[in-house]
Amino acid sequence: MEFRRNDDELVVLLARFNRRDMSAFASVYIEYFMELHVYARRLYAGTSVEPEDVVQDVFCNLWERADITFDSFLKIKAFLFVALKNGFKNYISHLDVERRYKNVVELDGGFSEDVVESELGAFLLEYVERMPDPGGKVMRLYLNGYEAEEIADRLRMSIRTVYNTKSRAIGMLKRWLKK
Repeated sequence: MEFRRNDDELVVLLARFNRRDMSAFASVYIEYFMELHVYARRLYAGTSVEPEDVVQDVFCNLWERADITFDSFLKIKAFLFVALKNGFKNYISHLDVERRYKNVVELDGGFSEDVVESELGAFLLEYVERMPDPGGKVMRLYLNGYEAEEIADRLRMSIRTVYNTKSRAIGMLKRWLKK
């Protein structure tokens, strides 16, 4: 046994611990803290979690669970180590849930942006279709990805005329959209 007491004192200490006597609980805390801290430091290496906090949480949870009693200090120690390991598993599981939630939110945000972009594109195309030529033709070709030079060749216009026509068409779109 780790405690430096005789058997009678250990029996009394265990009974007091099971009743959640503060000084008995503090004795167990002092006895097992260092071993639990080393284990927590190993488990949570590379995370932002402080091992001291995790060990204290395990003890606090045990303090609050007065319904749990032990018939030996070895079982208390085993309980504390298992609770620490389970806490780590919960932490990892929570990180996984956060990661999946973040991915869903990012996908959702992308979906919303795609919908808005599609709606805006459809709205713009509707107005471009109503535009009189040559502005309508130039804008349709621009929206289909043609460069100014290609539009000029296709519509047999000078590049300057393509730029001027596009500029007038954009002005017309702006006026329509303001309404």
